[in-house]
Amino acid sequence: MERLRDWTSSLQDRLADSFAGEVLGPRRAPSGDPPDLVIGSFDDARAQAAGFDAVISIESPDSTPSTGRLQRFRAPTEPAHKVLRFRDIEDPRLPAAPARHHVRAGLRFARRHPGRRLLIHCHAGVSRSTALAFAILVDRHDAVGDERGLLERILELRPQACPNRLVVRHADALLGCAGRMIQAVEGHPVIQETRRRNFSPPGV
Repeated sequence: MERLRDWTSSLQDRLADSFAGEVLGPRRAPSGDPPDLVIGSFDDARAQAAGFDAVISIESPDSTPSTGRLQRFRAPTEPAHKVLRFRDIEDPRLPAAPARHHVRAGLRFARRHPGRRLLIHCHAGVSRSTALAFAILVDRHDAVGDERGLLERILELRPQACPNRLVVRHADALLGCAGRMIQAVEGHPVIQETRRRNFSPPGV
């Protein structure tokens, strides 16, 4: 039943995206600094998610409760919960790659919960979740032009951040940043060192 609900939610996101424009529309009003934007891993979420007002879970499509599938929050007394299902890959041609509708859905969910304690997690809290958190910060600050400064904020929140570049590319297009979000990520020396150390083949 839970998988059917997840599939229905994903289908709704795809349908909404098919009727949307290339750029995400403006927010109704600036929401200022997110008071408690937290980026975490699956283990962090299992231990802490119930204490947040809203949760975005980024999971692989085949995840299980032991490999990254967080319990679903549905009761009125539980956190608002959005589940996005895609893999941590950067080639859009591969199955289950991050798609624009995933990023749009995450941004829209965050817009519906301004000023609330928001947890964003993926499996390790390094790539997918930090990329979406970067997008949410840019959106909430109306910070087109200050993408580099907000990327520094992400590194303060999560020093091991290495944002997924495909997620960032989708966010850049949706937020009308004209390439500045992806330039900030690809030009940041700390992130590039993290990418080289953790994601490069041995000997590179």
